[in-house]
Amino acid sequence: MRGSFEYSYQLLISYFAEVRLVDPDLVFNVQTTSCKDKRFTRYFWCFGPSKKNYKLLRPVIVIDKKNLKGRYRGTLLTAIAIDPSKHIFPLAFLVKDSVTIKSWAYFL
Repeated sequence: MRGSFEYSYQLLISYFAEVRLVDPDLVFNVQTTSCKDKRFTRYFWCFGPSKKNYKLLRPVIVIDKKNLKGRYRGTLLTAIAIDPSKHIFPLAFLVKDSVTIKSWAYFL
């Protein structure tokens, strides 16, 4: 996305609303600090095909954490698996302002 961080974060909800038009099984959840300032504390999403095809994947899930840089620091948690053709298959994503045991539990 181009523009400021503030503008990009404001577009997240509308972006996933658009994605839901082509992927009705999309799961996403935004949690904000308050209704007034709309600062999000965590943002979770899982695409529909990931949910549907989970049972077809190999029984190993890789979970990773990446620290985000820039004005608004945070953490990106990802869960991926390997499909029968040995390709990477993304399962779920979580962007969080900080990583705690509660955020890991929520993600898993």
